[in-house]
Amino acid sequence: MTNGFEADPRVLWSEDVLRYRDTDANGHVNNAVFAAFCESGRVQFFATHLTPLLTPDTFFVIARFVIDYRAELHYPGRVRTATWLARAGRTSLGFRHRILTGDTVAGEAESICVLLSKDTRRPVPLGAAGEAAARLVVEAA
Repeated sequence: MTNGFEADPRVLWSEDVLRYRDTDANGHVNNAVFAAFCESGRVQFFATHLTPLLTPDTFFVIARFVIDYRAELHYPGRVRTATWLARAGRTSLGFRHRILTGDTVAGEAESICVLLSKDTRRPVPLGAAGEAAARLVVEAA
């Protein structure tokens, strides 16, 4: 269920080990842990592709995050999360995430990150990072 993502260099893959402490009273991996899988992918994506292009007086924040849960996850196990850019705007980036256990899609998520000024705490243009991001957008998935 990777839709050809394995071979697309614009898609970043991260891997996480499911831990016993990730489980909840129902015996499955807690919903909040899914958000952490997506965060791992986003942080790695920023570090790999965009952070070196940002000015030191800016930082990204999450403005929107939505998860669709598709299957339960259980300890022990591993997950792989695909992270890719679906949209590059003037001050924001739209990410998509797909969480897989084996070939099963356990979750899909969308996140919007906005670049802010450290001084004003207001959105600022992406600049060189936006130009690089535009080349990394995956049109349909």
